[in-house]
Amino acid sequence: MRKVFFGFTVLMFVSVIAQFYFATFGAFERPTPAFGAEDAAIMPHILNGTMVLPLLSILTTIVAAVAKAGGRLILLSITPLLLVVVQLFVIFELAGLLGATEDSTSTASLVVLGFHALDGVAILWASVVLLKKARALTKAAPAPAAAVA
Repeated sequence: MRKVFFGFTVLMFVSVIAQFYFATFGAFERPTPAFGAEDAAIMPHILNGTMVLPLLSILTTIVAAVAKAGGRLILLSITPLLLVVVQLFVIFELAGLLGATEDSTSTASLVVLGFHALDGVAILWASVVLLKKARALTKAAPAPAAAVA
């Protein structure tokens, strides 16, 4: 089961790396599409970040618990989901309160929106640490079975 856990951490890491690529891919689209346009190049970034990455984080957490990976790795497995929640419900909402709309931004909202990238880096950090620890867990000797008396 530890190898399955490691496999899920690899999938999550690949999703995080793809997220950075999708962000850049969408950011350089010209002419800039209308906000929310279904064919916008930023849509893979939005879909991966709001659907794929959270789902992988939940599944990885479940697999970590089943694999008895330990409390720290279980918590680290759910960290990407928690950080996505922070982006959606804290960073973007706060930016909206500070003047960010579909058509314009204020300096204050741009300062807050800058944390979107830093939060993404935190997700990357969590996925890298998780990947390394899951790999080490697969190489560690299995826990001895309880002796039957």
